[in-house]
Amino acid sequence: MADKITASGTSNPYIGNSYTVEANDKNTITMNSYFKLLAAQLQNQDMTNPMDNSEMMAQMTQMAMVQSMSAMTESISTSTAVSTQTYAAGLVGQRVTVAVTETNAYGQDKGVDVKYGDVESVNFVGGTPVFRLKGDDKDYPLSYLLGMGEIPNPYDKKDGNEEGDKEEGANGNNRANGINSVNNNRNAWLAGGTGLI
Repeated sequence: MADKITASGTSNPYIGNSYTVEANDKNTITMNSYFKLLAAQLQNQDMTNPMDNSEMMAQMTQMAMVQSMSAMTESISTSTAVSTQTYAAGLVGQRVTVAVTETNAYGQDKGVDVKYGDVESVNFVGGTPVFRLKGDDKDYPLSYLLGMGEIPNPYDKKDGNEEGDKEEGANGNNRANGINSVNNNRNAWLAGGTGLI
């Protein structure tokens, strides 16, 4: 059974929408369901050719592995959510640099400038924490956080300095690399690392 069905949007055929089937009693199996199925299989087996013990043990082992992996995935998701909330709560009162974005023609937010401010509050209601700066009524997701304190504007373009643009590197834009470095540091911190790359 497919986990994801992809459909093309009607307004833009190049943007795919996805639909994920939710787990319910009809498309998932629990340990209780498995043991009921095993009991029915044992009751209705052919007496002249009974089920092999090693095959039954292999099935039980596989089911136990699937159940433990599901529990581990749920535990990691919970741990990640708690770490993200703890990180977001620690932002209150801190001076931060936030990306100011514009929506491009493809419906994606693109960073164009930065805003400096002190974090006034963090909201956990929507599932993903968002924070608000003092004197600003806009909610910013954590992905818009560029750094702690006032970091240089990575979106600031050099006026008419083509040589400066060439010095940024042959393999890409150093401003974008700086943003990626900040995001990587934040992600490493959330994952339990030191956050220094």
